[in-house]
Amino acid sequence: MKEESKNRNLLNSSSVRSNNRVRVLNYLHQAGGATQTEIRDALHLSGPTVIQTLQEFREMGLVGEGESLPSQGGRKPRTSVFQYDAWHSVGVEIRRRHVDIRVLNLKGELAAGRTFRLPYAGDTGYWRQVERLIGEVLRERENQSPVLGTAIGFPGEISPDRERILRATVLGIEEIPVSRIREAFSGLVQVEYGANAGAFGLVWRTGLQDAVYVIITDNGVAGAIIIDRKIYRGKNGRPAAFGHVPLNPDGIPCSCGSRGCWAAYGSLTYLTGSEEPDLKGFFRRLEEGDPICAGRWEQYLSYLAQGLASVHLAYDLDVIVAGKLTPYLEKWVNRLEEKIRAYPVLKKEPPFIRLNTVTDNPIAEGAALMLIDSFLNDSLDQMGFEEILARDRK
Repeated sequence: MKEESKNRNLLNSSSVRSNNRVRVLNYLHQAGGATQTEIRDALHLSGPTVIQTLQEFREMGLVGEGESLPSQGGRKPRTSVFQYDAWHSVGVEIRRRHVDIRVLNLKGELAAGRTFRLPYAGDTGYWRQVERLIGEVLRERENQSPVLGTAIGFPGEISPDRERILRATVLGIEEIPVSRIREAFSGLVQVEYGANAGAFGLVWRTGLQDAVYVIITDNGVAGAIIIDRKIYRGKNGRPAAFGHVPLNPDGIPCSCGSRGCWAAYGSLTYLTGSEEPDLKGFFRRLEEGDPICAGRWEQYLSYLAQGLASVHLAYDLDVIVAGKLTPYLEKWVNRLEEKIRAYPVLKKEPPFIRLNTVTDNPIAEGAALMLIDSFLNDSLDQMGFEEILARDRK
C-alpha cells in the first residue's frame, strides 16, 4: 500500500509539473514576453516553480533574455521572451497531382513553402520523394531551426486514432496504415484529414467558435465542423463528408463511384475544365467576357449555392468557404447569396457565408499548426518536452 501511495504521489507530482510548464509556455507564447513576477501573479504559481520552468525553456532555446525594466526597489526585473523561431513545423498537403509544403515557426508565420508537381503513387518511393522535397524547402529557410516533425493533410477519411487512412476516393485508395508512410521519414510524422487540418488552422489563428468549414480543392469539396473551437470528429472519424452529398443524382460521375456529387461539381477541375486548374487564367478570361467561362461560372455558382444552402440548413451555422478559389470569389459573394436566397426557406435568411482569406494554403499550414499546438501543450505524439530536448541535442 505504501508503494502504491508513493507511485501515485510521484504520478501526481509529474502531472502537476507538466501542467505548470504548459501554462507558463502558453502564457509566454501569447504574451510574447513577461517578467517572472508577471508570470507568477498571472498564473498563481510559486516563484521557485516559475524560475525552474523558465530555466528549462532556456535550455530548450524556447525562451531568451529580454530587456531590463526599471527597478521597483532591488534588482532590475528582466523579461523572458518567447523565441518563436526556436523550432519550425512542417505541414504537407497531398493532392492527386501535387504536394504543397509549408514550414511555419511557432507563431504560425510562414518560414518557407513551395508546391511541387508529384502525382500520387503511395508507395515507399513516393513518400521518400516527399521527404526529399521537404528537405529542399527546409534549406530555403532564412533561419535553420530544428524541426518538430511533419504533419500531412490527406484528402481522405482518417481513423479516430489517426493510425489508418480509411479511404481517399480522389486517390482511389483505402485502408492504408500510417506506419507505412512513417517508414519513409526520419522524423516524427502525423496524418490528419485535410479539411480538419484547414479548419483547425482557422480556429488557431482567429479564435473562431462555431462554424461549418467547406474547402474547395482541385479535385472536390471537403468539410469540417467546428464546435466551441474544437473539430467535431463524429462517431467514426468522418463527419462533414459534404463532397459526396448528391446535388444531381443523374449527373456527372464522381470519384466515389456515384454520380452528381458536390465534389464532382464543386472541384476546380470541373470549374476550369482542366486537370491543371488555372484560376488566374480562368478569371482573366471571365473578365474579358469569354462566353464559355461565363457559362461555366454561372453554373458553378448555382451548384455552390445549392451545396452551401444544404449545409446551412443542416447545421444552422455560418459557413466558412476556404481554398484557392476564395480570393476570386470575394467580388461574387453577392451573386452567390442571391442564388442562395432563391430557395424559399432561405429567402429572409441573414448572410451566413464567410470567406477564409487568411491563407491560400489552409491544409498544409493547418497541419503544421496542429503539430505546434501539440508541442505547446506537451502532447506531441506522446513526446514530451524532455524527449524533444534530448532529440535536438543528438
